[in-house]
Amino acid sequence: MTDSDWQSVLRRAGVLLDDDLDVAEVALALSMADHPERDPAPYRQHLAELASAPPAGAPSATWLAERLAGQFDYRGDGQTYDDMRNADMMAVINRRRGLPVALGILYIHVARAQGWSLAGLNFPGHFLLHLPLPEGLAIIDPFNGGRTRDMGEMQALLNRIAGREVALQPEHMAPVPARHVLMRLQNNIRIRAEQAGDLKRAEEILHRISLFAPREPGVWLDRADLAARSGNLKAAQEILGDGLGHLEGLGAAQLLEQAREKLTRRLN
Repeated sequence: MTDSDWQSVLRRAGVLLDDDLDVAEVALALSMADHPERDPAPYRQHLAELASAPPAGAPSATWLAERLAGQFDYRGDGQTYDDMRNADMMAVINRRRGLPVALGILYIHVARAQGWSLAGLNFPGHFLLHLPLPEGLAIIDPFNGGRTRDMGEMQALLNRIAGREVALQPEHMAPVPARHVLMRLQNNIRIRAEQAGDLKRAEEILHRISLFAPREPGVWLDRADLAARSGNLKAAQEILGDGLGHLEGLGAAQLLEQAREKLTRRLN
């Protein structure tokens, strides 16, 4: 697998609407970038197998849990949570273990094959899934065997993550676009790289994000900030210029233009 192969998947994803985005294929392409020596065919076959279950009828959180956690043993890695294999789709498939968001991508992949509207939830600190049902809304926790969470459990989880009493807000229950799910997956890697002082690795990850999410202004701002922190103000300015090319006509482009003007003043 060459660079151009995985990059072509990401660039193609960058021009698709979220409804047309194959989240599992993009996650696999992101993994290919780190493992160019591996044949992606067996992993694609596995994704096809996951999605090939007989039609299940009405949306069912129980059915998804039985499919992913029951039949294929996909569960969260609670013992070595910070192991970055947990955010690497090839490793997740090999080990059947991963971060909540990595496992969530597989749940979304299987649900979409059934024609169900499963989406990531805008919940901080622990990735959850949002499945509309005829009788109401099911909140699925892919890290814990696909179990469903009620409001009391979500409130307790939020408090534990925050380390204090925090009110559950309506925005915590809102679904997020598929592209943001993939960004959350990659940001797990990027943040850990920055914490370890590996700015080159962090820039690699942000570059990949900019390929499949080129119209997200925050990606370009983060890339430019990282370049500036590394002492390369000229590269930061060029990154913002590239971002403006993707955000032309959007109000968000003003943010990038302002940031570029500030860098220009520092260069002159």
